[in-house]
Amino acid sequence: MKRLLLTGSSGYLGQRLLAAAGAWRVVATYHSRPPASAEVEALALDLRDGPAVRAAVRAARPDVIVHTACSNRSPEQIQAIRPAARHLAEAAAELGVRLVHVSTDLVFDGEQAPYSDFAPRRPLGDYGTAKAEAEAVVSALCPAAVLVRPSLIWGLTPLDHQTRWLAEAARAGRPATLFTDEIRCPVFVDDLAAALLELAGRPEVSGPLNAGGAQALSRWEFGQRLLAVLGLSAGAHITAGTTRASGLIRARDLTLAAGRAQRELRTPLRGVDEVLAAGHTHV
Repeated sequence: MKRLLLTGSSGYLGQRLLAAAGAWRVVATYHSRPPASAEVEALALDLRDGPAVRAAVRAARPDVIVHTACSNRSPEQIQAIRPAARHLAEAAAELGVRLVHVSTDLVFDGEQAPYSDFAPRRPLGDYGTAKAEAEAVVSALCPAAVLVRPSLIWGLTPLDHQTRWLAEAARAGRPATLFTDEIRCPVFVDDLAAALLELAGRPEVSGPLNAGGAQALSRWEFGQRLLAVLGLSAGAHITAGTTRASGLIRARDLTLAAGRAQRELRTPLRGVDEVLAAGHTHV
């Protein structure tokens, strides 16, 4: 059985990968909270510590590293993005290990959509900038790595972070604004997990690969669909707005061209409506 080193195993995507990785022997790394599954080998690891990362990769002897760790949930996580990517890429290159690096559509500025896989990176904000720099580092140190760029990662069982925020606002009657001019390509978490595991076994696929869902939706359109499937009403307190009126600096249209993913992957990255129509919104 081939071995897979998974970073970010306690995160939303990481947990789904653990659930789907039956064909792999997984070593699951975590920073502060171990994964819930007792069936995997769990390893506490600070990805900012280069020697510790190198030692962990040597000890685990993985065939593949799937790197999902480091989110935008806190400044500390954002600051860890660059060193984590560097240390994993160095170890992967040195030891000849396949690296599947999870990035984001936020490496783009939202002003020149649709974005091809090889469009220039022009991020806005700290998170997008850190992810863009991480991509550049991984490409330089480990050219055989694949750089996977999902859009909004969503799911219903359990709810992803953003959907949970929206559902809680609807239930509590709290004001919430969903932008009509912020366009993304939400990707269902199970589809993304399956695609990442496929890529783990496809060393011939390298470089940037857009991994958004097949349907571009505004935040408002996406939110309305999620509320409907949860049986919740937007009410008067959940309103439509625009990024321009908000004064926030946000990437507006991040529609991803998915030609390369469609050519390279057997795993379909379905649009929101297709997933909801299929009715199987859980593992």
